[in-house]
Amino acid sequence: MFDESDVVALTETHLFPDETPLHMPSFQCLHNPRLVFDMSSVKAAVKHSGGVAVFVNDSWSDCVSLWKQSTDGTRLWLQFQRSGVALLFLAVVYAPPKGSPYANEGLFDNIDAEVGMIQDLGGSILLTGDFNARTSAADDYVDYRYFAEYMPDTLPLGKTSRRFCLSDITRTKGG
Repeated sequence: MFDESDVVALTETHLFPDETPLHMPSFQCLHNPRLVFDMSSVKAAVKHSGGVAVFVNDSWSDCVSLWKQSTDGTRLWLQFQRSGVALLFLAVVYAPPKGSPYANEGLFDNIDAEVGMIQDLGGSILLTGDFNARTSAADDYVDYRYFAEYMPDTLPLGKTSRRFCLSDITRTKGG
């Protein structure tokens, strides 16, 4: 299924800190599970959830390293560097939904600060994940045509952007 993939990012891994992520041949895995607290005191939390993971093809193992990870299991940043290739930072993010006992009001401020650090280093950024963004009537996708001129010609961009058909009337900060 992932034979031609270099990087596979997962959110909502539901892994406990002492659990080993699933094994994918020819890939190394870096994961940031959500720390566990006493869920019996939190009525809304009925099971363990959250966490992020990134599987990186072994062909990239010599040029990828962990740059930063959050202490709450919401973010994992990898740094990619090959000689002659610009520095790239990949973030996999899981933003718990508003109202969740794990919701972090400062999450987007933290991401903004991390992006600023990377800009100071001169790196490029690829930000992916589940932001639990509720967009109401606004577009719930990014049309690649708005930024295609800034992307390398070698990046295989799809011909159309995907729009989800949602009937949500709520708009959150992340949306």
